[in-house]
Amino acid sequence: MPSNRRTQPQAEKRAELIAAARELFIGEGYDATPMNRIARQAGVTPNTIYWYFKDKDQLLLAVLDDILQEDLAAYAEVAQAPLVDRMMWLVERLRPIRGLVVTVHNRIRVSPGIDAWHTGLHTLLEQLFTDQLPAPLPSHTRDADIRIITFTLEGMISHEVDPVATRQTCEALVARLLPST
Repeated sequence: MPSNRRTQPQAEKRAELIAAARELFIGEGYDATPMNRIARQAGVTPNTIYWYFKDKDQLLLAVLDDILQEDLAAYAEVAQAPLVDRMMWLVERLRPIRGLVVTVHNRIRVSPGIDAWHTGLHTLLEQLFTDQLPAPLPSHTRDADIRIITFTLEGMISHEVDPVATRQTCEALVARLLPST
C-alpha cells in the first residue's frame, strides 16, 4: 500500500523548486546543473519540475525574478544614499551571482524569454538611475549617459574587479556624468 504523502500547495512546491535551482545555479553553474539534480535537491521526481516550468530557461527566469525581487526590496534601504554608494551597493550585491549574469548574456541569443528578461532588467536599471539621479543630465545625452552607467555596472559585476577599483570607477563615472556632485 502506498504511503500517504502530504498535499503541498503548488506555490510552496514551486518556491522549493526555485530555491533548489537557485542554490545549484549559483553554486555549480547553470550549464553544470541538470534538471534531475534540481529535482533531487528539491526532493521530487524530475518530471515534477515540468509541471511547474516548461524548461530549464523558464526555471532560470523564475530564479532571476526571485533574486531581483529580493534585491529591489533591499535597494530601498540605500535608495537615498549618494549615487556612488548606490552603484557600489548594486555591484557588491550582484557579484555573488556573477555566474548567472554571464549565463544570461550567453543565453540571450538562444532564448527569447531570457532576452526579454535581460532587456527588461536594463530598462528597470535605467529607470532606477534616471529617477534617482541627484542632478539632471543634459537632455541630449541623458539616455546614453544612463546606458553608460548600466553597462559599466554590469561589466564590473561580470568581471573580477577589486572593491577599491570598483569604487574608483564609480566615482570617476559619476564625476564625468555629474561634475557638480
